Amino acid sequence: MNDTTILSRVAGVRRVLVRVVYTRATLLACGVALSAWLVVDGVRLACGGDSLASERSTGIVLVFALLVFWSLARRQTRDINDVRAALWIEERDTGARPASFALVTLIEALVGLRSLATGVSTVDPSARSTAESPLLQASANAVLVRTDVPRALRRSARNQLLGPALFLAGALTVLVVGALVRSGPGAIAGSVLRAVSGDSALLTPIPPLGSWQVRVDAPAYMRRAPQQFGNVQNASAVRGSMVQLRGPGPIPEQVIERIVGDAADTLAAARRERALLPTTNGDGWQVRTVATDGPVTIQLARGGRARLFVIEGRADSIPAVALLQPTRDSVFRTPEGSLALVASARDDIGLTNARFELIVSSGEGERFTARTVQMGERRFVGDRAGTIRATMDLAALELVAGDIVHVRAIARDAYPASNREYGSSETRSFRIARAAEYDSVAVEPAPPPEVDKSLLSQRMLLMLTEKLEKQRPRLERKTLMSEASKIGRDQARLRRAVGDLVFQRLSGDVSGEHAHTVGDGHDHGVEQQQGKLALSGGNAGGVLEEGDDSPVISINQPLLEAYNAMWDAGRELEQGEPKAAIPHMRLALAAIERARSAERLYLRGKPPTVIIDIAKVRLAGKDTGVTNLRREREGPPSREARRAARLIVAAQLVAGDVLAARDSLAVLRVEALGDSPAFAAAVATVLAVMDRNGDATEAFVGARRVLGGVVRTDAGAWSRGIPR
Repeated sequence: MNDTTILSRVAGVRRVLVRVVYTRATLLACGVALSAWLVVDGVRLACGGDSLASERSTGIVLVFALLVFWSLARRQTRDINDVRAALWIEERDTGARPASFALVTLIEALVGLRSLATGVSTVDPSARSTAESPLLQASANAVLVRTDVPRALRRSARNQLLGPALFLAGALTVLVVGALVRSGPGAIAGSVLRAVSGDSALLTPIPPLGSWQVRVDAPAYMRRAPQQFGNVQNASAVRGSMVQLRGPGPIPEQVIERIVGDAADTLAAARRERALLPTTNGDGWQVRTVATDGPVTIQLARGGRARLFVIEGRADSIPAVALLQPTRDSVFRTPEGSLALVASARDDIGLTNARFELIVSSGEGERFTARTVQMGERRFVGDRAGTIRATMDLAALELVAGDIVHVRAIARDAYPASNREYGSSETRSFRIARAAEYDSVAVEPAPPPEVDKSLLSQRMLLMLTEKLEKQRPRLERKTLMSEASKIGRDQARLRRAVGDLVFQRLSGDVSGEHAHTVGDGHDHGVEQQQGKLALSGGNAGGVLEEGDDSPVISINQPLLEAYNAMWDAGRELEQGEPKAAIPHMRLALAAIERARSAERLYLRGKPPTVIIDIAKVRLAGKDTGVTNLRREREGPPSREARRAARLIVAAQLVAGDVLAARDSLAVLRVEALGDSPAFAAAVATVLAVMDRNGDATEAFVGARRVLGGVVRTDAGAWSRGIPR
């Protein structure tokens, strides 16, 4: 093997090593580029699809990949030459240990001679003799013979390229899996099935979802014809209606039904989210579901494209009833005469019957009875509104004093459930007055006076004394004295209360037990003589003389007699003689009854309480001249804040993915139908503009203003600008 052959073989190894370096740099650059693109795409999706445009992100990734390739290739290929290739071969020579470096020495000499021949550089004259040395050439040939260069190149290429290739394969796998996941589980299953089976029909690409037709069959009791709609995004239906979607082409790969918001009925709660099974219908497909009380979304996916259909479910409302006549409650003196009853009823679907219902309640306190009377019934045949009339005869109802008649109107629609609630009006009440109601005046009751209290207490003491007298033969003297003393102490306590009442009325003094004698310097109108009381100038017996009939004397004279009789009764009781005390106690009771009759007053009550004395507080305030500080405005509630954020995200999606933005707005609209109909109407305006492919900017702004409660008003020339 001559020098030229050796040099050409080493140059071939150098070229292979350079190609391996370029391939490695390419794989690494592609893997890094794909990873960077995945990161940028994730950021773009997280930002709503409008933070970074797809074209700009792709350009940035390509420039980044070129920089990585240039950096790796330039740094690694700069050191690869013929001498480095010869050294690479020497390192893989398994026959010589340690390496002889004969091939490296020969290649250095040959490269130097080639450079000298081309005039590129000068070489040491000894290089020619080295290159022509037979021993060196033989050693170099031995190195090439012992080394399996092709096998070594393959092994080196595998070691250098395996890691970058796995890195690139991982990035590609993540990219493909992400694309398949976005297209839906049905698309993944279809792709796998077509790849595995090899069927030509399955290998044909599945077309994406196109237009569809919508049919709504109302419940049978509504007696309505089916409704047909075209390629619409939403439809309104009453609870229990059958909603059917039909479309051309193969059946959808995935159909998911979701209940939006809080479901009111058990039917919706049982199927919060479920998968629907589409069926074939001639040359197309169809999907059926039953409407609930609330909004429902149906997501259909086929061929990598998904569409959203919204069912605006609503409940069949009960009839609305209004009682037009009579207009107010009333009280009748006698159960005579008649009343005209008039009521109106309306329903969103249709009425079946309406009537008046009377509930008559009789009795008072805890004993009463009630009965129900119905009149004026009228039947309807699908009418949405109607009027009923009747006449209520009070005499025919056989009412008595104290009876109350409650009148209302009720109506029912054609809903088939047996427990369906009636629609009812407000209730009117009519009462038959009692005879005792016309000779009394309703006043706030006052507590019983002291005279009545004394009457009750004296009667009780008299009954106790009489009972003690009956038991006297069976009691010991000690026991008799003890019981009589107890009654005597109670008699003394009652006597002091009566005395305080007398002194309070005559002189304002609340105590009648201190001494009052003639000439003590006090003019109380009453004197104390031997423990008893008498009017000043009167006798101790308290006998009312002729002519002493003034109001003060007529009221207080019986109380003085009662006081003195109680004194005698108490003295007898303290001596253990209940029989002797009974006559005095009876005299005291009779005197108290005379005082009670003398001072009986009607219309007893408390004076009205003055809440604010206007004359006293007028112009009494002080004005500091300091106004209230402005409070910081509160932010919107959490629900409105979340809806505002979702509205902004949908607006950002319009530039990148119109279908996704439309689906987001459709779901947002149906969620707001119940609690925010104005915002739902504004979102519907946005969807209408998007369906016409128009500019929805103003519609989005209007929806945001409705959500925030912002109302624009014209402030005149200042807001429009005044021309100068």
